[in-house]
Amino acid sequence: MSKSLKVISWDLNAFGDILHENWLLKQQLASGITTPQITETYDAGLKAGALGGKLLGAGGGGFMLFYAPADVHEALDLAMESVGATPFEFSMEKEGSKLIHVER
Repeated sequence: MSKSLKVISWDLNAFGDILHENWLLKQQLASGITTPQITETYDAGLKAGALGGKLLGAGGGGFMLFYAPADVHEALDLAMESVGATPFEFSMEKEGSKLIHVER
């Protein structure tokens, strides 16, 4: 990243919109980007009020990350449970990646 780049805003609604646009574009790259279960989960998230989401992980497992305004988190959790997904809390880290656990 260029040293001249600066974060000028923490507009997380725009972050949600970007996630959604990326999801739509990614599906145009190739067939097999999504499955019926992933599509159902993503659509349920949007219907519950999420602004966008991203599939994380690879090889038949992983996570669906959603950005949703705080006032719809409960509805989003319920929507995820209704499609068989397990919701869990997530927070953004302003300092970037950190090593938080080492097991030897």
